[in-house]
Amino acid sequence: MKRANTGATERRWVTIALVNLMVVALLGLLLRTTQLFPLPGIHFGNWLYAHSHFAFGGWITLCLFTLLTYRLLPPGSSNKRIYPRLLAGVFITSVGMLLSFPFQGYALFSIIFSTLFIVCTWVFEWVFIRDLLKAGTERSVTLLAGGAMASLALSAAGPFSLAYMMATHQQDTVWYHDAVYTYLHLQYNGFFTLGVFALFCHHLGPATAEKIRYRFAVALCAAVLPTLFLSYLWHPSPVMIRVIAGTGSALLLLVLARFAEMLRSVKPELYRVNPFAQRIGALALIAFALKTLAQLTTIFPVIGNAVFVNRPMIMMYLHLVMLGFVTLYLFAQLLYAGYFTSLKVLAGLGILVFIVALALNEIMLLIQGMPGVFKMPGVVYPWGLWLAAWGLLAGAGMVVVAAVRSFIWKTVL
Repeated sequence: MKRANTGATERRWVTIALVNLMVVALLGLLLRTTQLFPLPGIHFGNWLYAHSHFAFGGWITLCLFTLLTYRLLPPGSSNKRIYPRLLAGVFITSVGMLLSFPFQGYALFSIIFSTLFIVCTWVFEWVFIRDLLKAGTERSVTLLAGGAMASLALSAAGPFSLAYMMATHQQDTVWYHDAVYTYLHLQYNGFFTLGVFALFCHHLGPATAEKIRYRFAVALCAAVLPTLFLSYLWHPSPVMIRVIAGTGSALLLLVLARFAEMLRSVKPELYRVNPFAQRIGALALIAFALKTLAQLTTIFPVIGNAVFVNRPMIMMYLHLVMLGFVTLYLFAQLLYAGYFTSLKVLAGLGILVFIVALALNEIMLLIQGMPGVFKMPGVVYPWGLWLAAWGLLAGAGMVVVAAVRSFIWKTVL
């Protein structure tokens, strides 16, 4: 296992990212509230854009960039002045999107901040990959981290396409929805997933199992582009697209097999991890397995056609990945790194509240998405999801209080 201590700069940016997570949860509560109570002046679509863009940029991108920089790179590289500046650029442009989207949607200022955000990530990717190749990290970590950066760079095609289609009033076209799914896929199944496993393989990597981790990394990276074509099966598609999508599903089966093999190889390492962090990490990895299974089943028309037009099921999948897999793993990573040096009990309680609320959110979306199976009055769903949103905010808030106190305790006092 590699270094578990955290430096002042890393702590600062992780704390900011956690505060951003609480803001994301607050926006989620606001959106759920609009489904129950009239809120004058609230444009649901514009606030949804702010919620999703800030979740991607202000929370996950900022946190992953921080951890990848200060966990994977040696001090000689991570201590460069350019990294705090690039992280500041990611943060400032994310706040710009947060403040502009609610009041104008896709328009001048939101597009400017979105573009600047993408430019910041492109520069970060170039600098980070250059330093990573010099760092001498094991090949599985290098492949996963490099693949994560490449996926993030390619995903920029989505926002640029969406901005053009919004400006030319093409929101109701097949191409518009394909652009959305392309962006989400390259973010969720590319950048987020590969970035998380780069951290996992780096920290829980016995040298004797390096080949096993590399086989998993190759399978996971190889699956990113072919599985993108699964996102195009919601409408009539050429045979070649279906063939590539089928290849992607086959690769996902290989990913699951390599994933199980890798988990067996790291058992001795896992036993040395703090039990609480170990359990949170286990939940995150279970969420990864579930999301992979759900993804590969969309190759079957009866499932794919039903899912891609079912908004609650889509939202359940997106929350499973972003909150169940990525966010819980980042919590486990911070617990493992000894980030919460103060108010550990409060941080643990906050994470537990967050998990319970997440479970309620997923259950309500599942039931709502399958009305023919679960007979429940429609009025129950918005109230259940509203309660879950309160739980996510409360859990995130407790984690933030513990994080801020730990940051002050470690760097100021």
